[in-house]
Amino acid sequence: MIELRQLRYLIAAAEAGSFSRAARILNIKQATLSRHIALVEKRLGMVLFDRRTRGATLTPNGKTYLRTVQRVVKEFAEINAWVAATKNGHAGRLGVGFYTSFSAGNLRATLSEFQDKFPEVKVCRCERERAMLLAGIENGLLDIAIMIGEVPHWELMSRPFWSERILVAMPESHPLAAARERLHWTDLVGERFLLTERDPGPETRNTLLGRLARPGYTPEIEIEDVGRETALSIVALGEHLSIVAESSLGIQIPGVVFREVHESNGHMRTGFSGYWRADNDNPVLRRFLDFVVARYSLPPIPARPSHEQTEKETS
Repeated sequence: MIELRQLRYLIAAAEAGSFSRAARILNIKQATLSRHIALVEKRLGMVLFDRRTRGATLTPNGKTYLRTVQRVVKEFAEINAWVAATKNGHAGRLGVGFYTSFSAGNLRATLSEFQDKFPEVKVCRCERERAMLLAGIENGLLDIAIMIGEVPHWELMSRPFWSERILVAMPESHPLAAARERLHWTDLVGERFLLTERDPGPETRNTLLGRLARPGYTPEIEIEDVGRETALSIVALGEHLSIVAESSLGIQIPGVVFREVHESNGHMRTGFSGYWRADNDNPVLRRFLDFVVARYSLPPIPARPSHEQTEKETS
């Protein structure tokens, strides 16, 4: 059997035009290189090199054989590089689920920078409601789901990732839009709000009730089965306000402006967290988690529980 290193010796000798020069390049003895090339010729039953005092040149058969050898060695190197990249998370596939807007904000920036740094990774995006995202993680269709809030799910690993500002979307003709650049919750008492029935609409409704509800007063909140772009288009008609995260700033709807919501200690923010299966062994997932930790200067990701720990917890 002809060994891969013997093929590399043959390529080196052909490119150098000399056994002695090739041996120096490969940092081996000339006798070693000559012996291996002779073994290749013996196994093939043909002469590959014309050996002369001033060097070695390929025979016609040697030139034909060299073309195939170069392709074999190149493809072998490429497949080895692919295996190494896949094992360490530099190549492969990452399924990311979310229900926030992808038009702006940290999610868009994070995935964009991750793909720039690891161009051989195929990032597959999926926008669904919370229940569907969690189901996607459970059945293996998604590697990670990034959602608003920090609610733990007992079957999944999770951790806070980043936060974004809370904004009020309002018609540009609204008196508050012209009066100030930042608003407080007390400024919004008596307003009508429109939210989407889809995530994160239900969570936003709870936020509004918690901030605005008073004895004898409940904010007027309408929830419709529409997407975020449609909801903002309705806001532009002039009868509603809406509450959105900073990631929605990239949605350009004529007639709609955004204002920050402030509390006593500064502008209000909402957190985003990542959720993934503890037994997910996709190297790209670990690479992505490390990337997020480094980008946002977060504490290290919790270690995955060992098989023994899992057995103890389930026993």
